[in-house]
Amino acid sequence: MDAAIGDENETPDVESSSNNIVNLIPVRRSKSLKSKQMSANVVYNIPNTYLEAKNSADWKNWERAMKKNLAKEVMERRNQYLPNDVFSLSCECVYSSGKVLFEYCGCGMIFPEFANEVVAIRKEQTILKEKSQNTSHLMKDLKSMYEDAICSNALLRTSTSTFPVHKGILSARSPVFRSMFSSDMKENNSGYVDIDDFEDDTIHRMLLYMYTDSLEDLRFENAPNLYRIADKYQILSLRNECSSFLKDSLCRSNACNVLVLADLHNDDDLKTAAQGYIMVQRKEFFSSEEWRQLMRTHTDIAADIMCRKICEH
Repeated sequence: MDAAIGDENETPDVESSSNNIVNLIPVRRSKSLKSKQMSANVVYNIPNTYLEAKNSADWKNWERAMKKNLAKEVMERRNQYLPNDVFSLSCECVYSSGKVLFEYCGCGMIFPEFANEVVAIRKEQTILKEKSQNTSHLMKDLKSMYEDAICSNALLRTSTSTFPVHKGILSARSPVFRSMFSSDMKENNSGYVDIDDFEDDTIHRMLLYMYTDSLEDLRFENAPNLYRIADKYQILSLRNECSSFLKDSLCRSNACNVLVLADLHNDDDLKTAAQGYIMVQRKEFFSSEEWRQLMRTHTDIAADIMCRKICEH
């Protein structure tokens, strides 16, 4: 990460050897900024990790220079940074689930050449926030529509409960339900669907997700059944949500069950995650009761794990 601060004609009060190195370090820019001129000039190459920084021979020089220039920057622009003698900071945080290709950190005013970009980004953030609020209202209304059975026109039935539903909502969320309700099938003609292979709680959670696109109180105890019903009715987004949760919840006591579940439903991604977890923990795992149970009940899956172990060696 690079930090750019200070005034154009000043250099930090640090050792001359450090200054020579610092002056040779270029500012890294994103593609969108490459063609634009940077008005900041004192550039430091910040180490990748805090530990790396603390172990650096230039740490104290760098830290002292940064503090000096930051203090100078704040005092020169006290009307902006210290309104009413209160230090004010405006920060923006971005979280990425992908690979970080570049990072840039700056301190100071928004430069005129970047103003349009900043305004556009903030306008987009405002629009996204408004959309999020509107979506929240929609989810609340659809949840009420499901829970209060407003204008329902079909039923899901178990041996103990009945769930009033809306054919349009279920058809939009599941191709299986769409096929049932848009053809000359028993479910469409009678107006009800019998489900005898899942408990009421699992069906309720599935319906809540179909209406609101949200999961409430998802735990490992209910995630496998929710995964199964999502797979049965081809609700792919729910299946993926449950799969991600199961991968994040892997531990020695449940890895074998997750592996069997993934194998049964031909989920290669989940299966690979469970196999990888077992291989990493193999020293303790292969002596556990869970592994012995897997070898007794699912010999082919256990054999596949052993082949992977042999191939690694």
